[in-house]
Amino acid sequence: MRYSVFILFFALAIGSVLSAQDFKLTLEAESGTLTLPAKVKYVSGYSGNAFVGDNDPGSAIVFRNVNIPVEGTYEFRTFYTSMFQRAITIQSGFYPPVISAFKLTTADWNKPPVAEMVTYIYLNQGLNTITIKPVGDGGPNIDKFEILSTDVAMPRPTPVDVAFSYDLTDDAVIATNRTTDNLSNVSDNAESTIYAYGNASADIKITCDMPYLLTGYFLSAGQGSTLDVRNWILEYSLNGTTYIPVSPTQTEIFPSGILFHIARTPHADKSAATAHYRLKAYGGQIGEIQLFGIPYLPNTDNKNFPVDITQNLNISTHSWGDPLGVSGSFDERFYNLFNRDMSKKYYWPGASAFWVDVEPENATILNYYTLTSCQDYPERDPKSWVLQGYNGDWETINEVSDFTFPTRYACMKFPVEIKKPYKGYRLNVTQNNGANAFQLLKWQLFGDISASVSDITDNHTMVYASSGKIIIRCEEVGSVRIANLSGQIIVHEKLNATENIIPIENGIYLVHVITNAKSKVVKVIVK
Repeated sequence: MRYSVFILFFALAIGSVLSAQDFKLTLEAESGTLTLPAKVKYVSGYSGNAFVGDNDPGSAIVFRNVNIPVEGTYEFRTFYTSMFQRAITIQSGFYPPVISAFKLTTADWNKPPVAEMVTYIYLNQGLNTITIKPVGDGGPNIDKFEILSTDVAMPRPTPVDVAFSYDLTDDAVIATNRTTDNLSNVSDNAESTIYAYGNASADIKITCDMPYLLTGYFLSAGQGSTLDVRNWILEYSLNGTTYIPVSPTQTEIFPSGILFHIARTPHADKSAATAHYRLKAYGGQIGEIQLFGIPYLPNTDNKNFPVDITQNLNISTHSWGDPLGVSGSFDERFYNLFNRDMSKKYYWPGASAFWVDVEPENATILNYYTLTSCQDYPERDPKSWVLQGYNGDWETINEVSDFTFPTRYACMKFPVEIKKPYKGYRLNVTQNNGANAFQLLKWQLFGDISASVSDITDNHTMVYASSGKIIIRCEEVGSVRIANLSGQIIVHEKLNATENIIPIENGIYLVHVITNAKSKVVKVIVK
C-alpha cells in the first residue's frame, strides 16, 4: 500500500509542474509516508475527504520526489484544523528545518473549516524530500500543503547532517570484509561522508566497548542516495560468531536516512545485551551507521551501568536537588540518577526544569558525562541544560541547547573540554521538550581523581590520578619523583610540557614535580 501511494504522488508531482512564474503544487497530507502515531482519518469536507491526525511526538509526514522546476525560495502553505496553538517543523532535503507556528485556531479538531499558515522554504531544482514533524506536545491535524512560486528570496541555507552527535560506534572497533579505505566514514556522525566498498554487499562488524542493550539505530546511504536502507540487515551476537537479526518496532524517516526504534522492557530484555553487532549493507556505499542503547554490564543486583566517580558514595549525604522527585510507594527521587539500575528514574509531574548537585569524595577532573533517556514520554526529556563545577563558586564547564535524544533508553555522552579539578558538579536543566513534567533515567560522571583542590597551588601544573596511572599536566619541561608512603622513590623521570601519563599500581603516592626551579608535592590515590 505504501508503494501505491508513492507512485500516485510521484505522478502528481510530475504532472503539476508549471512554469517557474506560476508554479503551484498540492500535497495531500494523507498521500505522504506517515510515521506513527500519525494516521489518516477520513472525513468529508477536507481536501480529498481525508486528513492526517494524531500528530503527536514522534510523528512525521514525508513527501519524496517533490519535483521543483527552479532552485530557490517557495511559499509553503499548510491547511489544518486545531483548537490549540500548535507548531510544526518543515525540512526540505538536507537544509535546516524551519519552524512554522500556528497562532490561529479553528472551531473544531476534526471537521472543517480549515485554517491556513504560510511559511517560506528553500527547494532544489529537481526532486526534493520534504519532512514535516510536530513540535512540543504535538502538531495540528493537517489537511494538505501547497507549494507556490514567490517573489520572496532568501539565501541558500547551508546543508546539515541529520546524524546524531554521538552514538555507540564512537567508542567501538569497526571492521569489514571489504576495503578499509575511508571506513571511518561509517561512524563519524556525518552521513555526508561516504564509505564506498565497490561491491554488491558488505559486512560491517561493530565491537562496542562494553555490552549494550540496543534501543535503536540510524542507517544512511548518504545524502541524496536513492538506496533503501530498509533492505539492510542489522544483527547482534552474544559470542561474536553466531548472529541474530535485530527486530525494530518502529521506523522514523529522515531526509537522508532512517531511525529504527526498538521497544525495551527494564531488565526483562537483558538476554539481548551484547557488545557484538554486524550490518549487512547493499548497494555499494554507506553514509552512516549509528547505534543507540543502554549499558548492560553483567550483574547480580540490577546495577547494569558502569561505575563512575560516584561509586560507593553515600548519595543521601553527597547530593542535593530540586524538585526532590516523587517519593512514596514509587520512589522516583533524584537519588535514582546515581544508582546504576535501569528500572529506576528521576521524575516529577509538576515542573519542566530541575537541578541536581553531587559532591564526590575526591576532587575530580571531569572527562565526560552521560545522560540517559527514560522508557517513554520524550516530551519530558531534558532539552537544554548547563553543567557546572564548584570550587568555591559555580563555573559553567559545558552547555547544551536544543538537544534531542534519538530513542527511548539512549545513553548519550557529552565531552568536557575544561580540564580543571572540581569538588562538586551541578546539572541544571533549564528546558524540557514541552511537557509540564520531567524525567531522566541516569546522570553519570567520568573523570580522574585529583589531588585535593587546596593542594594545587597554580593552574599551570596539575597532578591527578586515574585508573592505573598518574597524570601530570604542565606548561614547562621538568622532572618528577614519585615515592610510596615508605619514602621509597619508585619513579624518577623527565616531564614534557604537555600531558604526561605514568602507569603505576594502585596505592597512595607522594608526587614531587619540579619545573623551572619551582616544585610542588602532591599526595594522590590511585584506585
